[in-house]
Amino acid sequence: MGFIAWYLTAQPYEHLLGDIAWALFPQKEVFLHLAENHVFSIGLRDAGEATIPQLTLIGHNFGFGLVITGSVILGTRDRTWILRLIGLCCAWLLLLLTQTGVLVAAAHTYLLAATRPEASLGFSLFIKSVHPTVAVFPIVIIVMWLVIPFEKSLPGAFVIMPRLKSGRRRTAG
Repeated sequence: MGFIAWYLTAQPYEHLLGDIAWALFPQKEVFLHLAENHVFSIGLRDAGEATIPQLTLIGHNFGFGLVITGSVILGTRDRTWILRLIGLCCAWLLLLLTQTGVLVAAAHTYLLAATRPEASLGFSLFIKSVHPTVAVFPIVIIVMWLVIPFEKSLPGAFVIMPRLKSGRRRTAG
């Protein structure tokens, strides 16, 4: 089920992610391209200036977080459906913001590394941190979802847990 959901949602999600990130890109100098094989390519528009090759980020890693967090959050039995939906929306929003930030940071880091040779150390550190950020963050969200008792930490005015019913029945009288 997860693979089918991932397959059907990967391309539209990657396009949404690319569209949001594109608005924050240094568009005059750097391009963003999503290939059919689910790879984001980032490079300089004027390839003659390039001292480093194009940056490629695998798009499957971005969709991985959606499927995994969705499966765990919706599959948790001891939480109410309302809380599960709220948790899913919050988790997916966090993932979208984080992944957009990663793409935008990749563009700015790439531009810096291409135009200034002294920035190559920062560029290599960024590249080494992309995969853990994109792959580990969903796991962190899942651990938080499973460990923190959200029902008990909500204020009394906003109760999501179902009310317990007493065992007594009213008799017709």
